[in-house]
Amino acid sequence: MTRYCLLDVLPVEILHVLFTYFLAHEILLTFSDVSDYIDGVILAYPTWQLNFQSIRKDHFDLICHRIQPWKVISLILSDDIDTPGQSELFFRRFRIEQFSHLRSLTLVKIEFESLQNIFSDLDKLDQLISLSFEVYSITHKYLPSCSSMGIQSRQLHKILLEPYKRVLPRLTRLCVSNVLDLRCIPLLQLRHLKLASCTQDELKNIIQHAPVLESLDVGFELEHQNVKITLASSQITRLRLKIVGEYFHVCHNSNSSLKSA
Repeated sequence: MTRYCLLDVLPVEILHVLFTYFLAHEILLTFSDVSDYIDGVILAYPTWQLNFQSIRKDHFDLICHRIQPWKVISLILSDDIDTPGQSELFFRRFRIEQFSHLRSLTLVKIEFESLQNIFSDLDKLDQLISLSFEVYSITHKYLPSCSSMGIQSRQLHKILLEPYKRVLPRLTRLCVSNVLDLRCIPLLQLRHLKLASCTQDELKNIIQHAPVLESLDVGFELEHQNVKITLASSQITRLRLKIVGEYFHVCHNSNSSLKSA
């Protein structure tokens, strides 16, 4: 008896829109082997968004086995407590430059060795416009955390500086834990910036180098009371400040409305 699948009557475009509401492993588990037509639709899907944070190992393996890296537009890698060593397993299968259409990259508590693999070829991702990672959460499996801080700081500066210079000027969204070398890099396309830690002078300098910045989420400690924070930008319309200090005043030099997050 011949099986008939009602999904076969739907155009490819409709099914691809449907896929956007599912996680990658849900697409593969739910729709694979339903029919030859649906298998072809899955194979042709051009905009995979991979979120490996807190994912099961068998689901991770399934995605890595089936996915075509040049069809991935968003990638979240995590070496957090739920997925230890995930990035190492990932880079046994792939090289970061294979993800040639990647637009968004998020790294969660990533291992130092994997960070080296990523940033050595980060500038080859010509379509990357969004980058998120926390320097403070980077782990080093070969060194105890208490003895590796100084080593990591020096190595990170060396690893990140040149890729930063090549990649950051074309990003529209950036989320990092501190400024590192942002102060000397023009952020000409940057519209959304999130910084976990920043000084007042660093913030002022960054804003001067980010002429189209619209959204700013930043945290820093005030060294003195009654400090005046001036945001000399006519573009910022969304602002979230996390400030440790009893007294502060924010002055925003802008003709546009300012929304608090």
